[in-house]
Amino acid sequence: MKRVKQILSYLPEASIIVMATYWFLENLLSSPSFVNYVMVGIVGLVSILLIWKNKIMALLLSIIMGLACFYMLLAVFSEYKKFLKGDPDGLNLLLTGSLIFVTLIVFSFVMPVKYLRK
Repeated sequence: MKRVKQILSYLPEASIIVMATYWFLENLLSSPSFVNYVMVGIVGLVSILLIWKNKIMALLLSIIMGLACFYMLLAVFSEYKKFLKGDPDGLNLLLTGSLIFVTLIVFSFVMPVKYLRK
């Protein structure tokens, strides 16, 4: 049980790294000349956070990530309004985007709590 708790404690950082890596690769494959340096930076910062376990860095990263995810959630709602009512593609966009960004917002609150307790 203790091992499971230890593994689950790194779930926020792992999910951020997976999402940022996916976003980076998706942008790279869609346009090979475009490199998303922001996602490379996020993967680097989270990796450094996992190594150093710095409280200030955890707080700063979670604030930036929370605000960015909130902005992206508003962008999902804005794009959803452009679809016709009852369109399955619009509903798919709304559900998928909301699930991803709400989960990351929750992780942005959970992540610094773990580092601030130590």
